[in-house]
Amino acid sequence: MIELKFDPKKGIWVEDEESVEKLRRNYFGHCVKGKIFLSGEEALYIVNFQNGVCKYGDKVLGFDEIASHFIKEDPRLFIKYNAFRDWRDRGLIIRRVEEGVSGVSKAFKHYPSKKLKPEKLNVEIFWHPSSLFSVMEEKETAKLLFEKFWLGQYGIYKQKRGNLLKLDFLETIFLAKHFGVKVVNLETGKNESPDSIIKEMMKKREYTKQLYDVYEDWRLSGFVVKTGFKFGSHFRIYFPGASPVKQGKWIHSKHVLHVFPKEQKMLISEWARVVRVAHSVKKTFILAIPKLEEKDYIDYPAPYVAYRRKKSGKQWVRETPEDPPRYLVACVSEDEHIGGLELASLLKKANDMNTELLLSITDRETSVTYYLLKKVILPESKYEYYEIEWFKP
Repeated sequence: MIELKFDPKKGIWVEDEESVEKLRRNYFGHCVKGKIFLSGEEALYIVNFQNGVCKYGDKVLGFDEIASHFIKEDPRLFIKYNAFRDWRDRGLIIRRVEEGVSGVSKAFKHYPSKKLKPEKLNVEIFWHPSSLFSVMEEKETAKLLFEKFWLGQYGIYKQKRGNLLKLDFLETIFLAKHFGVKVVNLETGKNESPDSIIKEMMKKREYTKQLYDVYEDWRLSGFVVKTGFKFGSHFRIYFPGASPVKQGKWIHSKHVLHVFPKEQKMLISEWARVVRVAHSVKKTFILAIPKLEEKDYIDYPAPYVAYRRKKSGKQWVRETPEDPPRYLVACVSEDEHIGGLELASLLKKANDMNTELLLSITDRETSVTYYLLKKVILPESKYEYYEIEWFKP
């Protein structure tokens, strides 16, 4: 049995020699003059799973009585405790973040790019404003745009029939802006500029400007960007060189991208569902957070650093605080909201600490799911992109 002592002014600690040594070996708490002082989640875990008994004088305190002391200063104690409990149950060490702690791994992924070289085209496309599509009938140019740049859809999707090139509103704007294509409004007969289409679309489609900015950013870096509708995302991404007619067979995307404006907040359960859909079809999920500035970042809480196991000879041994931490851990529940700004701020904090970022999500059955986030480096881009993958400790 581990006996914990409680004093509302001092906190919770362990002082008998045997318990102190046991907790010290397992990296619980911090030592002050021979006593181990514990955080709220550590005390709750020891009482619940380590045969601990917490006493206030002669009174034995239960789980909620202990929690009531800490919850005043830490309202999200239970969510943090649940993440702590899950990591410890796996035989791994997780501890509160300490000042100056630094890990060993940069959370960066470098993506190859190939700067796009647009061709100036003396051709018209006709904008159907209520349908949000444009159509090109000129066959030679239509086939060029589709086969060389994979812009629009020539004929019927995955079928070799039809000779119209259909362009969505993003492709329409992009062609007008970078290829010099003349856009004629079919309803009014007037010419449309890229800016006029964007302004009109902003009345009909939320976050049109952010969607276009991200689309343009990847397109100008040589990537093919198509709709991600079937995968619950804004875009699917093909790396430079992809073509719908290459090698005579259809190729499949390996990445999907979702635009998450810094002003927008999303329910954690919905956000996680989108990531899961991508993984279920073996695609890497990329999150885009456009137009972040240094002044935008906030101090969003991420209470823990966590460790895994490492190879020692032929054995796998658990890492300890004597090793650099691998992860910065942020804790949320499925019924909370999180925004693009919060995620970007967490990534920045992890990068500054030289760790990777883990998002720990507690569901309504107190099961914990983890997502690992890594920053994507897209050369010459001014926007923030992150790979997100399901993670098992």
